[in-house]
Amino acid sequence: MNNWKNLFSCTPEKYYLITLILLCLIFLFAGIWSYPLLDVDETRYAVMSRDLINSGNWNLLFVNGVPFIEKPPLYFWLTAISIKLFDFNEFAVRLPVGLLAALTVVATYFTGRKIQNAKFGFYSAIILLCSAFFIMLAHVAILDMVFTAFCTLAIYCGIMTDYSEKKGIFWHLFYINAALAFLAKGLLGLIIPMCVVGIFKIIFKGFKMALKDCFNPKYFISGMLLFLLINFPWHYEMYKIYGKNFLYEYFIVHHFARFVNAEVLGKTRPLLYFIPVMIIGFLPWTPVLFLRLFKAVKENGFKDKWGCFFFLYFSFIFTLFSCASGKLPTYILPAFPACAFLCAQYLSELKQKYLNYGVAAMFVANLVCLLIVFPLIYKGGMNELVAYSKIAQNANSHLISFNMQLKPSLLLNYHVDKIDFIIENDVDKLKDILLHYPKSYVIVRNDKLKNSDYKTVIQKDFSLIRNDKKYSLYAKKES
Repeated sequence: MNNWKNLFSCTPEKYYLITLILLCLIFLFAGIWSYPLLDVDETRYAVMSRDLINSGNWNLLFVNGVPFIEKPPLYFWLTAISIKLFDFNEFAVRLPVGLLAALTVVATYFTGRKIQNAKFGFYSAIILLCSAFFIMLAHVAILDMVFTAFCTLAIYCGIMTDYSEKKGIFWHLFYINAALAFLAKGLLGLIIPMCVVGIFKIIFKGFKMALKDCFNPKYFISGMLLFLLINFPWHYEMYKIYGKNFLYEYFIVHHFARFVNAEVLGKTRPLLYFIPVMIIGFLPWTPVLFLRLFKAVKENGFKDKWGCFFFLYFSFIFTLFSCASGKLPTYILPAFPACAFLCAQYLSELKQKYLNYGVAAMFVANLVCLLIVFPLIYKGGMNELVAYSKIAQNANSHLISFNMQLKPSLLLNYHVDKIDFIIENDVDKLKDILLHYPKSYVIVRNDKLKNSDYKTVIQKDFSLIRNDKKYSLYAKKES
């Protein structure tokens, strides 16, 4: 009888965990099926994952029929499994990302509870969950949340090696998660966890003991064997198929060149690029983070080792990606757990009354973002393209995308053999296709059509079917 009472008794720890799970369901999963997949990456990756199932070969990735060897396959495997279980739809494509985001939040709570207390762990998890960028990327099926999840789990396991009697288990879990992070995004999946855990060990044990602990043969050798066991088969298979070209494209171009000189990839950004990204992306908690850092400056540094570690954890990732030549806003996501811990430290010291008001205000701000702001962000040309695909499909018509980049959302929602992409302003090619497919619909971008030399041709030979904010759909006039 007492066991049943204990099961249903609401201790603070159970209350925190139940609250977190409910909030994860609201913030991470609500409505992930309700808006179309976004161009370019989300739709492209969804098609690539679907093609893995159709081809039957889960090692080879293709994008528009061209071998895709710039990224490892873990994300695509997870998405393909979800598609196989739930069919091909928005929910299935986004589910793995949402689950891994939720796992990261819950792991943050348990880690915070272990190193300090349940209240600290709860605040840390809530802050991470309710930061704008984290929520947004948990709703978009791209690689960054998968990488962040396994990278963060590896770091947490590395920390837990000093806080659990099962030291060996956590060291092996560290290497398994680092291996999965590597299989999600490459070398950084090993570099970031190793360096962050190394910083942690140095702060709490000193350099000599940290070195001895991190490279203890008892765990290091077996851990690296696990790492290789997870990563070697796919990489070796790619080398067998593509030879030295794989090594060059995968390691030289998309690992080292992307870091040192990303001009060829068109992703160069200034050194301080991530400062505004962090300020906006960590809202509504950015003011709390600034207050925590200001407090440290006022006190001439962090008075406790944990504050110092959280700051260096954040600083290492922030500096690493800032020094890289190639930058995208999503790259900074692995630094968010460290920021959440820093903010939780500050909030834990506030009086309960002010804390309740502050957390309530942040919660309302996130609900506003979730219900109003994010849907406005997600509403864009994708909705229009999906609608045009359905119109053409209902009319059993050929579809032509004219003078714009290839849109994976069209490939996703229409038959590949019934669509043509004319990327350039090539009216002759358009006319040639129309000779073969007289019954055709044409999609054009409104901003390009407005001042183009082909505007008269479109208006003369086509009837306007639908005009929207970004695109318009035309149908070929009957002769």
